Amino acid sequence: MKWMIPTQHGAWSMLILPFVLGGTVGGWVWTHVPFAIAWLFVYMGTFFLFQYIKQRKKSRELLRTVIIYLMIATLSIIPVLWMQWSLIWFAFAMIPFGLANAYFAKIKDERNVWNDVSAVTSFCIGGMASYYHGAHVVDETSAWVFVLPYLYFLGSIFFVKTMIREKKSIAYRNLSWGYHMLLIVVFIALGYPLLALAYAPSLIRAIWFYGKKIPIMKIGIVEIANSVFVLVCLTMNLLI
Repeated sequence: MKWMIPTQHGAWSMLILPFVLGGTVGGWVWTHVPFAIAWLFVYMGTFFLFQYIKQRKKSRELLRTVIIYLMIATLSIIPVLWMQWSLIWFAFAMIPFGLANAYFAKIKDERNVWNDVSAVTSFCIGGMASYYHGAHVVDETSAWVFVLPYLYFLGSIFFVKTMIREKKSIAYRNLSWGYHMLLIVVFIALGYPLLALAYAPSLIRAIWFYGKKIPIMKIGIVEIANSVFVLVCLTMNLLI
């Protein structure tokens, strides 16, 4: 078996931000540790499972890696479900979106925007689960824990499209710029200046980077840094 790590920088932000936001706002408990391990290995296991699905010549080594990762995830989640079995409903909620990702992997169309949206939805459901694990309740705050990162990552999808696959598309440029502007205007109008501030750097980088030849690695690093800023702002907004 070969230990492998996904190299998609943006996906790591999607994995970590909602989970940390949910745990911080809902309250950390000791079982968040095995929960986080399970969450990590579910992501890595499914990532390489999708890689396996799209292979014409199936790699046994890759399949062994997938099995080991998912076994680690399963063993890690046992004490979490023992303490709070109702978390299983969040896993069920992710299944349709995971199947959508598997479908796009099968047809080798992972860059499809709906594949990205499906992945973001799963990650944000994970954030809700992290919140629920500490707070033991599904309430208005849990909805915010889902929606706020979702809005951020949706904008990131549009931004990345304008930088790589759709960099010559005026429609995607207008969608990216317009979406980010709308987020800021709406939250200012609703009286949430901290949320408007959270999404402001996303608008700046969407406009500033457009049309420039920037390495994918640098784009990924910028997204990670932006995610940290967004996490801080969203956490402050939900805790104040």
